[in-house]
Amino acid sequence: MSHYILDGHEPKRTDPASWRQWYESADRIVARTEIGPDIVISTVFVGLDLGCEPDRPLVFETEVMEAGVASVDARRVRYPTWAEAERGHAKLVSEYRGI
Repeated sequence: MSHYILDGHEPKRTDPASWRQWYESADRIVARTEIGPDIVISTVFVGLDLGCEPDRPLVFETEVMEAGVASVDARRVRYPTWAEAERGHAKLVSEYRGI
């Protein structure tokens, strides 16, 4: 599994030890939105390639956390860039708000 850190908003590949050190104190939040009392949509930089395409690492993830839904069953969407993660977050927020 490939490891990445952020340089500004740009993912940069790194070794596991450097990733672990960076990850401990990094601000990885792209966006977080509460939709009423029961739904939170959170988009973060995970720093691990969660995809299957080496030329397009999926290192950002949006998770929709709903009351009564186990984390393992949560809706998740993954992205390769900060900009795509922001757009994806906004799209899910609009969807859940019914816009």
